[in-house]
Amino acid sequence: MATDNSPPRTRLILVMAVATAVTLFVLKFILDSYFTTMWEGEANAKIPPALELAKLHEEENKKLTGSPIPIDKAISELASKGRESSALIAPQPSSDDGPLVGSSLLAKKGGSAAASPESAAPAQDASTTTTTAAPANANKGDAGAPHAGGAAGGATGGAAPGAADAGHPH
Repeated sequence: MATDNSPPRTRLILVMAVATAVTLFVLKFILDSYFTTMWEGEANAKIPPALELAKLHEEENKKLTGSPIPIDKAISELASKGRESSALIAPQPSSDDGPLVGSSLLAKKGGSAAASPESAAPAQDASTTTTTAAPANANKGDAGAPHAGGAAGGATGGAAPGAADAGHPH
């Protein structure tokens, strides 16, 4: 029986292994790209065209191109003159006090926080009220804790400061 005693051709084996790995790596990206293209093509073929959107775009294009002033000229005029040149687009101060409800800014503006029903604070019990008044037995060792000045902490039971001081520290 004959046996082959020649050394293995490791260089050929190594080159073939590297070539196979590179081919598989490149082939994976090619097949992924093909699959994605085919999948998106089939998915788009099943989606009906957006007729309402096309009509809306057509109407908007008619409005843009059919106006007395071409859109390019209107843009250049707005850029050169600014928003204040036309009363239709000039900025106006807001008279909406909704965002100021419960804020100290409402009192500065002339409104009354107690007069508006939205700003009426719900009644708080003693367990949820935050107070800045020091406890009666905290004479010493309070480490500089803030104390309420005047009747703010005592007469109202530690309620929030009134609209008169607008929440500013004393």
